[in-house]
Amino acid sequence: MKKCWKIRNEAGSAEEAELLIYGTISDETWQGDEVTPKQLHDELEALGGKSLCVRINSGGGDVFAATAIYNQLRTYAGDVTVRIDGLAASAATIVACVGSKVIMPRNALYMIHNPAMFACGGYDADGMRECADQLDIIKQTIINTYASRSSLSEQELCEMMDAETWMTADEARKYGFVDEIDEKEIVTNRLERGRLIVNSVACDLGNYKNAAQLTGLLQKNFANNAGRKDGKRMERDLLEKIKNLLNVREEAPKPEQGEAKPMQAADGISQERERMLALDALDDHRGGAISKMVDEAKRNGTSAEQLKPFLDIARAQDEENRESGKAVRAIKDLIKDNMESGAAGVRAAVPEDKDVSKQAGIDAVVACANGK
Repeated sequence: MKKCWKIRNEAGSAEEAELLIYGTISDETWQGDEVTPKQLHDELEALGGKSLCVRINSGGGDVFAATAIYNQLRTYAGDVTVRIDGLAASAATIVACVGSKVIMPRNALYMIHNPAMFACGGYDADGMRECADQLDIIKQTIINTYASRSSLSEQELCEMMDAETWMTADEARKYGFVDEIDEKEIVTNRLERGRLIVNSVACDLGNYKNAAQLTGLLQKNFANNAGRKDGKRMERDLLEKIKNLLNVREEAPKPEQGEAKPMQAADGISQERERMLALDALDDHRGGAISKMVDEAKRNGTSAEQLKPFLDIARAQDEENRESGKAVRAIKDLIKDNMESGAAGVRAAVPEDKDVSKQAGIDAVVACANGK
């Protein structure tokens, strides 16, 4: 017998256990006997009430198997959290509803639709009507499960199932299917020869009728994710190149000396005045990069001791490149290349005069120093 689940539980670990439901929720032996339900029950009992994380990446499967899993998890002694590792569609959404908290990555997918039945053999009109009646009953049980979690009414749920509704993480959270969006987890999904592949789990699109909406969501997710990921990477690369150009080296933070005593209001005012005076003493009052760095330090709470190493670097670099302006031009080129690449939706830079371009380079040095 091939199980449609896998339990991971490290021996002696106090951490939560994991129940993985990846791929199709199989209907093998769920109907007509108690072999598979009993096996799942025994495996859950062996966890001893330890917190359980149910990880789902499934396009669905047998509704009876999914309902049986849901019912057993609902009576589990420990806390149950659900994480959607890419796709929760069709019958898999029944299982997802069991979590005390449901977490979904931003570019994962969630889909609900009507149950379907595969009929083999000959059926007359009465036989087909009986099948339709059974499907109506099954649909109502699914709606009941959704209604226990979702903020939607039964009528709204019914209409969404009729239409086969694909949802983004934001939409799933809006409707109450999901509690929290995971901004860090990145899901890889794509369409390939009539199949939806989500984190290496493949689903045949022939099982779904609303593939057009799915394609639109995939394109939207890809664009949003690529923009965030590429934009942040380009920004990090740009700042790193600027620091390398200026020979800026990261310093390990100094260890704290003892426990700080509570500061009285009068002490705070006095210390702030001293900080401002010390910073003002570092300013060359020329209105250039040094003045900008000092002004920003005054605003963001940076001390004179913290700022001085950066001012020394800026002064040394400014003196060294006073004639050639190599550093300023190099920084300008880096910023220009980064903008013209279109990263994170930034439009290409328009031609600027020399003074404006130089100022842009100086501002980049200031931003780099303040960021550090």
